[in-house]
Formats: sequence, structure tokens, C-alpha cells
Amino acid sequence: MIIIKPSTPYYPVFFLAALLGYFIYKAADAPFGDFAGYYFGSRELLKGNYTTVYETWALNALIAREGYTGIFVSYTPFPPFTSIVLAPFLLLPVGMARIVFNIVSAALFVFAAARTIKYLAVPVWISWLIPVLFFIPLRNNIFFGQAYLLLTALLLEGCMAYKKGKMVGAAFLWAGAICFKLFPLVILLFLLAKKQYRQLLYCIAACLLLALVTLSINGWAPWQYYVFTILPRANSGELNDSYTWLFQSAFMLLKNLLVFDPVQNPHAVINSTPLFIVCMALFKALILACCIGITVQRKVTDVAAFAAWITGSLLLSPNGSTYSLILLLIPLLALANSKRVYLYTGMVLVFFICVIPVQALRGWPVLLQFPRLYLMLLLFGVLMLEARMRFPIKPFFIVAALLLLADAGKMIGRPDNSHYLLTEELPLVYDYTIANNKLMYYYRDDKGKHETFTNYIVNSYSTQQVHIQNNQVYFGNKQLTATPDRKRQAMLVNGRDIIYLSDKNRGFGFYTLRRLTVVE
Repeated sequence: MIIIKPSTPYYPVFFLAALLGYFIYKAADAPFGDFAGYYFGSRELLKGNYTTVYETWALNALIAREGYTGIFVSYTPFPPFTSIVLAPFLLLPVGMARIVFNIVSAALFVFAAARTIKYLAVPVWISWLIPVLFFIPLRNNIFFGQAYLLLTALLLEGCMAYKKGKMVGAAFLWAGAICFKLFPLVILLFLLAKKQYRQLLYCIAACLLLALVTLSINGWAPWQYYVFTILPRANSGELNDSYTWLFQSAFMLLKNLLVFDPVQNPHAVINSTPLFIVCMALFKALILACCIGITVQRKVTDVAAFAAWITGSLLLSPNGSTYSLILLLIPLLALANSKRVYLYTGMVLVFFICVIPVQALRGWPVLLQFPRLYLMLLLFGVLMLEARMRFPIKPFFIVAALLLLADAGKMIGRPDNSHYLLTEELPLVYDYTIANNKLMYYYRDDKGKHETFTNYIVNSYSTQQVHIQNNQVYFGNKQLTATPDRKRQAMLVNGRDIIYLSDKNRGFGFYTLRRLTVVE
């Protein structure tokens, strides 16, 4: 049972507010960062140009044409609802919009954190340490114009509203978080496990209502494109680098160990996609079963169970970032009044999770490149130990069976006879041409667009016999591919090879050059 102490002071939160204010001041003249993706992508999406928004090279080309430099962003992680949230800020120039967005996000975050600290009777000394423990996530959210402060505020306020029996308020707060980032969908599973069916229906109804609002503004086409084309790729970790250790997820660790790629991952221990799928299904089943186990434990508070589901959602995601680590404030507050051994261990783990410079681990052995993941698993384990959870074996096997059944088709795989055209890893290639009997490609990064000649000799080329239809390569009337990667600009070269742009095994829209041999 949570004991509410009205005497718990607010003043430690002033330190948090002052730190965020300092970050906002220092970030005013910093590069636009990820906020440029939010801003320009949302603006174009509201104009109906969703294909430009979700085509990374096209979005960056549009930004460059408007005279902005040093920007390289992607809108792929953001559902169309993001444009509704950003709409008020689009009335301002991008620089001022980021400042105002940071102020609003920081203010709502501080407000929600202060109210939660008060409601949970968090000891004062812990309140003082929040800015220290979360220094890096707080800084990066402000400097990059990210929205996880706002998201955390929605989740915290939703949790308090739920605890106070304010079903409608909790439903809309949580629905806002779900429509904004999608991964908070685990809240619906939390409510289902709690057998809070009425609150569950309220949340679903609120999500549907918000969906109707965004459909009335964005239309159906952007959502259809996002849900059926982009989301499956994003759930496979294909945002910008489909093998990156920077995401610090179990998905990326297992993929680096078990899925071979001749350019991006030539040192895989085993090349077995079915084994990778099985391992991921078992990992997800383990996390979900633990979340169910802690939720059904009678002596566990709703706040502790909710914190476990939020932590579990971070572990289940194939994509991770320093921005999202601010969500660990939720499990930290849940541990605030637990035994000291659990609280101190949780605080130490949170601190190191937030400060480890994972970008410095490039080139290390794969198993040593994921310290944040290991510490996150330990933190999740602390939540389970504090709750004295008994592992629910039956839910584990049920969830594992369902996940394996859902991914059964992926184990078989689709035949693909294409190969990388060039053996080196390329940046985001968006076009190519033939000049002086050599292949030349064009690519884009944060410094703008570039062109590079290759050593690939071209004696003849034609585009008459080859074309792309329904995102598949055709040679005459014969379909040569049946894969979900995006494909562009096919060409028959030297009467033997069909070359084309593809984002296979890469981030969505991050094209490289591939080839198909049609004549031996």
C-alpha cells in the first residue's frame, strides 16, 4: 500500500528545473538535431506529402533546398500522429520552435515529476539526485529536441490518474503516449494482466478517438503507409543501421551474433535466421512472462507493476537511445520506498546505464559492445526480486508459442538471388549514373550531397528491358524478386547484371547498390 505524505516537499525539483533551464539556454544556438526531423517532417506530412516525409533522402533534400545545412534526419520512427503534436510549433521558425518545444516539454516533465514524487512520498534525498542520475538523458533530450520528456510526463500523469480512479483521464493520457510513440502499447497488456477490463476499454476507446482525429487531419494514406510498410521494418530494427550496437538492444546483439551479412556483419558467429527468430521469441516471452508475473502478484503495488512493464518495453524494443533512458525514472521512483539494497542497486544501475559512452565501443568484440543492455536486464531483475515474483511458467510457454507461430513464415524466408554490387559499406545512396564507362553514385549525409566514381566498369547499359513494378524487379515479363526491401532505378548493365537501389538489410530508405545476374 502506498502511503501519501502531503508534507513531502517540492523544492528538490527546483534543481531539476534549473538544470533543464540551463540546457535550454545552452541548446538555443546548437544544431537543430533530431528536432529538424520532427519539424520539417510534420510540416510536410500535414501538407499531404507523406511519401517525401518517409523517404529519408527526399526529406533531407527538401531541407537542403530551403537553405539549411549540417542536417541529416529521418522521420521513419515517428507515426503520423507526431505531426498533430508538432502542429502548434510549426507556426514558428524552426529555431524558435525548438526552444518553445523544449520549454513546454521540460515544464510538463518537471510538473509531472514533482507531482509523482509528492504522490509516492519519494524521500527528499532521492529527489535531489534525479538530475545527477539522469544528466545525460536530460541533456540529450533538450539538445536534440527529442520528445521523451513529454512522453514520460504523459506516462507518469496517466499512472497517477489510474491510481486515483480517474479512468477517463488515465485513458487519454496513456492513449496520447501510445499514439505518439506506439511502444507504450504494453500498457494495454498491463491492464489486461491486472484484469482492469473497464480501464482497458477506456484506453482502447481513447486511442480510437485520437486515431479518428489524426485520420481527419492526415488522412488514411499516411497511416496505411506507416502501418503496413514502415512499421514492420522498424520492428525489425531497420531505422538507419540494421546491425548497429548503438541501439543496445537484445535484438541487435542476437542479430550480430546469428545473422550474417557480407558487408555489414561478416563476422557473425552463426548464420542462422531461424535460430535468431527462436532466440528472440524466447527472450520476448521471458520479459513478457516476468511482467505478467509481477502484475498478478497480490502484494505488488500497481506502480511497481507499471514500472516493470515500461522497463520491459525498453528491453523488447529493437531500437534504443539515450533519450529514451529518461523513462527509467519510472522504475526508479517505484523502488524509492523499497528496501535499501534494492533502491541503492537500482540507483547505481540507472546511473551507469545513463553514462556509459556506448559510441566508444566501436570495434570491440560483439559481446562487449552491449553493456547498457546487460545493466538494463539487471535493473529489470531488481524489480522482479523486489516484488518476490514467482516465474509464471505457463504464460512463458503460451507467449513463446504465439510468438513462434507469428514468426513461422520468417523462418522459411524468401528466396533472394541479389548481392551487394560493391563490397564496401556505402552511405545513403539515392541515385547513380554511368559516366566514362564507370558507375558513379550519389549519396547524402549531414554535409550535403556527394558523388563518387567506382571501379565498376560499364561497357553497355539499358533500362528498356528491366523495370520495377509493385516494388519488385522485372526483366521483361519475368519477376526476379519477391522481397519487402524498397527498390528504385533498375538498369541492365553489360548485358548480364541488373543493378538497382535497395535498402535490404539496412534502415528504411537507406539505399545501397545491389545486383542480380540474369545471364551467366
